[in-house]
Amino acid sequence: MKIAVIGGGASGMISAYLLDQQGHEVTVYERQPILGGHIRTLNQNVAPQTDCPELLEMGVLEFSAEFKNFRRLMEDLAVPLEPVEIGSGLFFKGGRHFLSPVMVKNNFRGAQKWRELLRLDALYVQSLGLWIKTHRAHIEQLAGQPLSAYFTPENDQTIWLKALTMYSYSMPYDAIDNFPAQLAIPSLRRYVFGHWFRIKGGVYSYVERILSRFSGEVQVGAEVGAVHRTPDAVQIDGQLGDRTRFARQFDKVVFAAPPDQFLRLVADPRPDEIKRFQAWRPNHTQTILHSDRALYKPYNIQRGSEFDFFQTNAGWGYNAYLNQLCGITSKTPYSLAFNLEKEISPEKIVQVQPHHTPFYDAESFRYRDEVIAANGAYHTYHAGAYLSDGLHEGAVTSAMTVAAAIASSDAPLKQSQSQLVA
Repeated sequence: MKIAVIGGGASGMISAYLLDQQGHEVTVYERQPILGGHIRTLNQNVAPQTDCPELLEMGVLEFSAEFKNFRRLMEDLAVPLEPVEIGSGLFFKGGRHFLSPVMVKNNFRGAQKWRELLRLDALYVQSLGLWIKTHRAHIEQLAGQPLSAYFTPENDQTIWLKALTMYSYSMPYDAIDNFPAQLAIPSLRRYVFGHWFRIKGGVYSYVERILSRFSGEVQVGAEVGAVHRTPDAVQIDGQLGDRTRFARQFDKVVFAAPPDQFLRLVADPRPDEIKRFQAWRPNHTQTILHSDRALYKPYNIQRGSEFDFFQTNAGWGYNAYLNQLCGITSKTPYSLAFNLEKEISPEKIVQVQPHHTPFYDAESFRYRDEVIAANGAYHTYHAGAYLSDGLHEGAVTSAMTVAAAIASSDAPLKQSQSQLVA
């Protein structure tokens, strides 16, 4: 079959790869001039704006050992993974802070080290009730609920978990109260206390490995204007990167763009599709690659960790220490910051990277399971991390779901063809 994949991020490229392996004729359309979606690796799919030779991540950073489907895919692609030690800190205005054991070990010795560990133990004890509450909640109870139903009142414990959610989903901290509990709480249960890995050679290297095995067509800088669906086929109209207009026929289409784009792209949305997608909004954010260590000076911290959260006059943001996360030996301390623009000296900024991700709230997430169940209707399929855990494991899982559904739909046709030949 001829299949179009709209979106060249993780879920789109993995969908294309799996469908190509099934023997389909696959074409990928990506609006941006580069592939990768939220994967942004400096000196791979992102060209440096300043003189920086390092492979540094400006989007997806690390991967949990619990990402089972992702790890199987990396094994299939022969992509090497390396364990990475993860630390974290929570820094309040005024100097108050909590540090993870890894961060305490990297910054303190003697009595100060034990004082910091006792402070963290107190936070764990205080968090016990919240931990029990979230672990006793069944998935059915979480459906349609915002995080505020579980993470109130705001205190040190809930701030920590809300900050982790902000980090994981690139969402503004102020929007976390209305974040879907059905998405965040299972992910926090599975991934917070576990082992983590990085991709040796940069995250984008696995997309390069997919491209080396992919026999289909990839169009970057391609603007899809409209997707028309008839009972027999799908027609996609648009403009390629060289401004050439096109109108091409396909048997099926996979939407792997952010969910807020679906109703803009499809020319003939059905009422059930409008219901499922009308609440989705875009989340336009940016990350800043920099070498400024001034954030840590008020707290007497010499070495930052892999995700540190800072409370500023502009709200909460995070800073991630990339030398550790990316496995580089540079003497320059590189970090990736989110919502900390006013705290970073302009001359220390290496690169600014925009991102377009889903804006998650309880209303938009309400119909996730219906979207998955409707895969195949109107020759249309949906892939994206938002259809699973919202993280990279979700991107792989949703792509596998689409590939399995298309293989299943293709089976009766192949069976009837073999009967005709017989």
